[in-house]
Amino acid sequence: MNSVKSLVWQQFFALLRKECLEVWRDRRAVFTAIITCLLLPALTIGGIVYAIKNNAEDTFRLALLSRETVPLLEQRLADARLEVEIIQEGAAKELLENGFDLVLKVDDNFNSAFRNLLIPKLYLYMDSSSEGIRGQVTYLQRHLSGFQSVVARQRLIARGVAPQVLTPWQLEVRDVSAPSKRGALLLTMMPSMLILGIFVACLGASIDSSAGERERLSLEVLLQQPLAGPQIVLAKVLAVSSIGWLSGLVGVAGLVSVLPLLPLSELGIQYSVSLVAIPMMGLLLLPLSLLVAVAQMLLALRSQSFKDAQMQLGLLQIVPLLILFGLDMSKVDLEVPFWQFVPLVGQQQWLKALLVGETLSLPLVIAGSLVTLSLVGLCILVGARALQRERLLGAT
Repeated sequence: MNSVKSLVWQQFFALLRKECLEVWRDRRAVFTAIITCLLLPALTIGGIVYAIKNNAEDTFRLALLSRETVPLLEQRLADARLEVEIIQEGAAKELLENGFDLVLKVDDNFNSAFRNLLIPKLYLYMDSSSEGIRGQVTYLQRHLSGFQSVVARQRLIARGVAPQVLTPWQLEVRDVSAPSKRGALLLTMMPSMLILGIFVACLGASIDSSAGERERLSLEVLLQQPLAGPQIVLAKVLAVSSIGWLSGLVGVAGLVSVLPLLPLSELGIQYSVSLVAIPMMGLLLLPLSLLVAVAQMLLALRSQSFKDAQMQLGLLQIVPLLILFGLDMSKVDLEVPFWQFVPLVGQQQWLKALLVGETLSLPLVIAGSLVTLSLVGLCILVGARALQRERLLGAT
């Protein structure tokens, strides 16, 4: 009896070796997996760099268009971010086309109206199609509003009126969010990109090992071997998931290598990934890689041909990403323990927490991973039962 079991397992490992060789010999699939796992996180990092660039306090040029000298505005407007240049004649549109970011036109009678306590007018010209123009306009408006408040207070004091009469209260905005929470908002796309990378990496291998073998008639030969259906499906799943897991591992390594080099502190984000969290992220992706591989193989087996499987699975790659983004954008409380047991969502939340330095509940992580592995086992049984159908072999 033991010799029979030993022979069965020998045949299983021989099949597993054969499936792994077929998967890893496909240079196109390996190249796609590596490029995908690097490209998708790179896009997210590019978004972070873009956010940092927009958040940075870059200087911008302001043309103060006035026929008479206005020393009051000249002195108050000049600061570290504003490069003010006085221009007496010119059209606002031409000045904007010649390199100025904003043009502030002063009314001709500004000085006399200001001295007589009238309300002189200022006209602000801008090109709304320019990048970052909204932030520049907001900064200038805030700058002028502060100066306007100072002038109003000085006028009240000069007439013996307490400035507090016109200021019944003062509002101060204080952000009490933890740095890890601010990091979670910005880093929310990275786990989703890692998961999408696993889907894309497993795509070619899963189709080739199921619909591809059926078209090449090698699947029928394989079913004639003294191996149970679950063993055949398990060997294929392990081989296909290996390339998806590699994609996830390389993606994690790329993220933890590049993110410390980014000036995330400029956005108020605390990024801290411990040495323990790095291998933990890799282990969390293993059950997900198995689930993705077996799900794609089942869908490929249901297709009519290799091209049909490529078309169907190619269109379905974006569905998990849309679901994850939809849950993130909605008002669903994903911190509820229930979501830890949902495949894809649980892995996304765990990866997000590890990226921002939060601690995980080990019992919930183990329970959620076991749920994912149980679903993998169920899909393997469904796939083994599908291999017993004659209609499957006849589909071409």
